[in-house]
Amino acid sequence: MKSVLILLTVVLLISKNGNAQGCVAVRNLAGFGQFAALGYKENANKWMLDINNRYFEAHQAFKGTKNVTPPNPYNALALYEYTLNMELSRTLKGGWVLAFDLPIAYNTAASTVEHLSGVRHSTSAFGIGDIRFTAYKWLLSDDKPRRGNIQFGLGLKFPTANYHSMDYFYDNPADHTQTILWPVNVAIQPGDGGTGITATLNAFYIFNKQFSLYSSFFYLSNPVNVNGVSAVIPGSTPSPTIVKATADVNSVPDNYTLRAGANYTRESWVLSAGFRYEGAPAIDLIGHSDGLRRVGHIFSVEPGLLYKFSSSFLYTFVTIPLHRATIQTVPDQRITQMTGVYTITGGDFASTLIFLGYAFTF
Repeated sequence: MKSVLILLTVVLLISKNGNAQGCVAVRNLAGFGQFAALGYKENANKWMLDINNRYFEAHQAFKGTKNVTPPNPYNALALYEYTLNMELSRTLKGGWVLAFDLPIAYNTAASTVEHLSGVRHSTSAFGIGDIRFTAYKWLLSDDKPRRGNIQFGLGLKFPTANYHSMDYFYDNPADHTQTILWPVNVAIQPGDGGTGITATLNAFYIFNKQFSLYSSFFYLSNPVNVNGVSAVIPGSTPSPTIVKATADVNSVPDNYTLRAGANYTRESWVLSAGFRYEGAPAIDLIGHSDGLRRVGHIFSVEPGLLYKFSSSFLYTFVTIPLHRATIQTVPDQRITQMTGVYTITGGDFASTLIFLGYAFTF
């Protein structure tokens, strides 16, 4: 029985939804996702706190599937993103779980293209991210440990983060000391400025004490169209074509994550191996899709390792991309129609995404 309970809890941990990588779907969605249920049917503890750390660096730029990273690293855009997320969840009767996520982000972008001086500089943004409240429900009765179950979650993401963070940019080629205060790159903004609706579907199946399967789907719907923050290079004036196409202002895009894999348990150790598909669509599920948005997808493998204590876990996961691509946005399509030249917005993707966390019940 103890081994089955360990497997159940581990499956739930691995089924959490994560943040996307790089410029594409960069919004700091709360932490590693939801820690839906405790999995301790014989444990009186009903609360769980999951403290998760997420970090990645993005140095590679893509347009479609083509790698367009400049040969000289000095001229390439580099992103460094760190998020600390704290998720508090409460198990209720009848298979219900309530969760609250509070992320804190510190992000940096280094480039020459964002500074008209032509000299490489860094800009950064720091602050609380968009918080999230979610209610989850196990579709099958949780009155006893089960080999398998399906869980549905519905929640709200609130625009608590600063989506118009500003920093100083060097905008004068003749005077490398002159600066202008301007909104930072959309890729490092702590928030998107929209109230969103989240939907989650988790499932697991336990074969025996050693092997189990997990899957998880997460979708964030952002009905808000644009947030009014400038998307043009600091100090520059957008062309009439850019303005007409609405590519001069930041969009508020939807995001999605799909994960599936298997676990192997050996005493207190759990090895995980799975796949991860995530990104942002060009067309939102609800509302309009104007503005500059970094859309596309990334397909990755996701190995993980977890160690279980009596009532807590220490875990780490690493995602390694296999396929990355951006897609045409609505403004891209408009520019293509107006100019006759195929246009696609580029995006930077991380080489690896690292999660490290600790969760405990009380």
